Amino acid sequence: MSAPTTNIPVAVPAGATSGTSGASGASGGQPAQPRTIAGSLPSARSLASRLLHGTPGRMRLFGLLGVLAAVVLGAISANALLASQAAVQRAANNTDQVVRVQSIHVDLLRADAVATNAFLVGGLESADSRLKYEQALSRVATSLAKAAAAQPADGNALGALSVKVQAYAALVEQARSNNRLGLPVGAQYLTQASAGLRSDAIPIVTQIVKANEDRSRKEFDRSNSSLQLLVGVVSLIGLVALAVWLARRTHRYLNRSLTAAIVLLLVTLFLAATQISGIGTATADVSRGNFQQAVSLANITTAANDARANESLTLIRRGSGASNEASWKTDRDAVENGLDGIRNGAELRGLWAGYAAAHEQVRGLDDGGRWDDAVKASTSTAATGAAGTFEAFDQKVAQARDDASKSAVSTLQGLGGSAPISAALVALAALLASWLIVRGVGQRIEEYR
Repeated sequence: MSAPTTNIPVAVPAGATSGTSGASGASGGQPAQPRTIAGSLPSARSLASRLLHGTPGRMRLFGLLGVLAAVVLGAISANALLASQAAVQRAANNTDQVVRVQSIHVDLLRADAVATNAFLVGGLESADSRLKYEQALSRVATSLAKAAAAQPADGNALGALSVKVQAYAALVEQARSNNRLGLPVGAQYLTQASAGLRSDAIPIVTQIVKANEDRSRKEFDRSNSSLQLLVGVVSLIGLVALAVWLARRTHRYLNRSLTAAIVLLLVTLFLAATQISGIGTATADVSRGNFQQAVSLANITTAANDARANESLTLIRRGSGASNEASWKTDRDAVENGLDGIRNGAELRGLWAGYAAAHEQVRGLDDGGRWDDAVKASTSTAATGAAGTFEAFDQKVAQARDDASKSAVSTLQGLGGSAPISAALVALAALLASWLIVRGVGQRIEEYR
């Protein structure tokens, strides 16, 4: 019969060896290590069994779940606040990019409108026209660089657009040089430049604008992250269930610490929901208000400048510009329909009506065989001339667009600024509530004993 295995050190008389030690010595010459009685130390399973045994054990378990619920509520609420702020910031950045790329669109067509109208004069264009053209293209170059830096996702498209703009500018310079020398080929270069601008460059701009509008609208929708707080509501319900269970088991219906924790978390959840809802509502107002206003005004501006360029191209092509006049009418409809949806747009509608009347005068002269008089009317900067009336409208609509876009971006940048502070306070409230839960459950465990 083998000797019992022990885990407690056993004294061995001097000079004596045990069977096991002898065997050990025979095999390796090393003394045997003292052993311990199996099971003398409590296992993790037995420890957990004692801690969770009976009603006190269930109290400990439910208390742990209560602490977890408080932590989850705090984490979800803090994350929802920070997510709303981040969405608003991204919406502001994307809105800024929309405005920036729309400005490129407007300035390209404005440059073309100035170039084509200046071409009608013959010879060297006026210094004022040349300056306006160069300023428009300079703004395009600056905006391209800023747009590429602001939104890397647009980098490839903006690079392609830059190439098309350079090609357009090169053709305009060729047209200008030939026009200055009185060579008819200049008109062909200018017509080619304008057609290439609309077929190659403008579609790229339109695509970039649409992509950034979509990004902005998605971030507008994400700014209200209230749905995340439903997890917090479930956590709160779990804490209330814990309080009810404790009351029934201990017949003590008021646990001040646990009640204080529930109230604290309820107030925290309410304040977080209120702030997030406020951010979402304000963002939705911007989306429906100044953002939409800025987008509409930009579309009106581009259509108006396209119309102005088509007016000049109709005259440049001398009797073969019927397609340009048809494009002018399409642009006119786009402008008028857009102005119908603009707040306080009566002044803009009046200014556009003035230009439209001047254009009809130009067409009447040209169709009546008085081409020279039509050119004079189209390039006239008088108050009732086509150039003068269009300039008045263009300046006013551009200012309205700038005001709406700046207001939209400024409002968005001001939203959610206090969200990080609120998130930190929510986290602290959750930690305090966790301590109160531990304290409240601990009191009931002591009383139960």
